[in-house]
Amino acid sequence: MTGAIVVDGGAQAFAPQGELTIYTVTEIRDRLLEAMAMTDKIEIDLTGVTDIDTAGLQLMLLAKRKPGKEVRFTHHSAAVLRLVDMANVGLMLGDPLVISGGGTTPTGGN
Repeated sequence: MTGAIVVDGGAQAFAPQGELTIYTVTEIRDRLLEAMAMTDKIEIDLTGVTDIDTAGLQLMLLAKRKPGKEVRFTHHSAAVLRLVDMANVGLMLGDPLVISGGGTTPTGGN
């Protein structure tokens, strides 16, 4: 797991790549805390997260609750969306989630 830190106009962008699991969460936590120490606003791009487990989800929730920090998750990968949906924590994260319809159409109505 790697994570790129990008500074843009005072805001930080952090983009973890690869697995966000119990095996990698300590390393990525350290990189995330490093990025969060540089600013009060951070955007975490989840496009590159290929696998995530509850340890990774816990890190996301802890980052979101960090006092004095504005944390925003963007570009949720399919792996992240599956776990967020399964754990029913979308509202706790507080960020817009784009969830595909899975190729189904709504029933009823018109």
